Amino acid sequence: MTWRAFIIGLVGVVGLCLLVPVNDYRIGNTFLTGNHFPAGVFAFLVFLTLGVNLLLRLVRRAWMLRQSELMLVWCMMIVASTVPASGLMRNLLPAVASAPYLSQRPDLYWEDDVLAAAPDGILLSKDPRSPAARKFFEGTPEGEPVRVPWRQWSRVLTTWGAYIWLYYLATFFLGGILRRQWVDAERLMFATARVPLEFTEGAREGRALPAPMRSKAFLVGALLTIAFGLIRLSPLLFGADMGWLPLVPFWRVFSETSLHYVNISDGKIYPLAIGFAFLVPSDVSLSIWFFYTFMCLQIVIAHSIGLPLEGGRSGPFLQWQQAGAFLTLAGGMLYMARWHLWAVLRQALGRSALDDSKEPIGYRLSFWGLLAALAGLVAWNVYFGVGAGTAVALVALTFTVVMVHCRMVAQGGLFFTQHYWSPSWFLHGVSGGRIFSAPAAVVASVQGQVLIHDCRELLGPHAMNALRISSVFERRRRLFLPIMLVTLAVALAVAGYSSLRWVYYDRGALNVPIGSSHVYHMTNLYNSVHLMISKPWQSADPRWGGLATGAAGMAALLGLRGLLYWWPVHPLGFAMAVSWCTRELWFSFFLGWLAKTLALKIGGNALRNGRNFLLGVIIGEATMVALATFGSLLTGVRTGVVFLSH
Repeated sequence: MTWRAFIIGLVGVVGLCLLVPVNDYRIGNTFLTGNHFPAGVFAFLVFLTLGVNLLLRLVRRAWMLRQSELMLVWCMMIVASTVPASGLMRNLLPAVASAPYLSQRPDLYWEDDVLAAAPDGILLSKDPRSPAARKFFEGTPEGEPVRVPWRQWSRVLTTWGAYIWLYYLATFFLGGILRRQWVDAERLMFATARVPLEFTEGAREGRALPAPMRSKAFLVGALLTIAFGLIRLSPLLFGADMGWLPLVPFWRVFSETSLHYVNISDGKIYPLAIGFAFLVPSDVSLSIWFFYTFMCLQIVIAHSIGLPLEGGRSGPFLQWQQAGAFLTLAGGMLYMARWHLWAVLRQALGRSALDDSKEPIGYRLSFWGLLAALAGLVAWNVYFGVGAGTAVALVALTFTVVMVHCRMVAQGGLFFTQHYWSPSWFLHGVSGGRIFSAPAAVVASVQGQVLIHDCRELLGPHAMNALRISSVFERRRRLFLPIMLVTLAVALAVAGYSSLRWVYYDRGALNVPIGSSHVYHMTNLYNSVHLMISKPWQSADPRWGGLATGAAGMAALLGLRGLLYWWPVHPLGFAMAVSWCTRELWFSFFLGWLAKTLALKIGGNALRNGRNFLLGVIIGEATMVALATFGSLLTGVRTGVVFLSH
């Protein structure tokens, strides 16, 4: 870790957090972040590796950036990328402003329960006629200067800032405890961390190009992918509204048959997903598409026996099934790590001499820091009206979600993850509507919407990837946590200003390309809170069958994987089968799994060359996404959903 790398990283963080809200939400371009392998960050890494380093090599070779310096910049920027978009600002700002503004609609009945019950500081205002909320959604009239009402925002941002900061601390401390177990004991792949590591390998060996770019297979993969990206964008040159997304039309085929109710997704071809599916173990990539088809088969079986699943693949039965699978998978992960966790506990109590000198966060600090942060989260909830026991359960379920998504990214190469259940409605359902008071229902629901509703840019996976990469830092490794915290503080300040000043109070949330998404999701959020308050028993509708099958299915899969070394299907895919990300990725993961299976059958150099080729595919696709996005900024031509970054 060096000062120049830290300064370069901060410059990248500030630029990213200023640009992302404008690019993603004001203009509506392809997202610069959008997942756990953010294209905007990778573009900056390519610029440093192939641009800045080549110039420095011409001037003085000793000045070239080392791999450890490039990786510090990468870690800072991926951690910061969780803030300006879906990881925080996309949900936080509309969530606290929408309740007073939308409650004016005649079809919504929030004023007497949601607004009245909300504790002070949780929402921007409790007044449906709030000027601050109105201008947030409608923007500043033309001709008037844009002014953000910072005084009205200061309290709500301070209130949620305290909770968010404790959540961030707990995430890093949890990662500090699990890092050695996942990296050294379980040998997880960390595919989204390995790509930048391998791309920058040999960055300062004196050669003009990093080590991977000296492989012909890598160069062929990168060049073909860039060419394929240009072909997908070519319809824009002929006046089309968006580029071409290659797919196999399964939905159209099935919609014309008696199996139309399955509503199977089209087989979309995303080179980035194919590449990551090849990098991870075959049983993991197999599980993603296998359990998606298994989920569709469940719908067919239920329909054939006269018990159709309400809502199909988005219905409550499968949502509760996913909740059961998440809880069991998290329990299984903790059980697998039990001896390591016991050693960490003994170290924290001073009863062992576990060597943590090479850890970026010491075990004693991680343990007591995690305990203090979790206690702070519970205390925050209690202060705002959540019962103590309920607050403990709410925080525990929140970090259950965080742990599972960390595992999906670290082990499964699922750079794009989401889920369909939330801790608040889970507790509301299993308690029969008795667990939340009216203020607690508002607090619990909003915090879930803010922090874990959209997990495509969750801090947990980014933090685990950064902790994995920290092994390349030769010196000052214990500065890792302070640097990450400074990074998050800068990201929060810059992204908050950019979002409020240049997106919402300039254009207005209703007038930006994702305005309908804001209204849709926030209406669903507060309608749910309204029902939890006004009809607590009627709105609590747990699907015990779904919960039981999810828990039992995951337990069986974990047991089979532990007992039978030849068991071919990993449990990860079962936990994500109903998610929207799986619907987008399943066919690409099938193609990646098929390519790896064939390479293993062929043997020889096929696996090595295939890996280099698909590493080039990943890097070529990420570069193409960044180029297309910056091109859209310059030309004003939107690319649509050609690339998986929406």
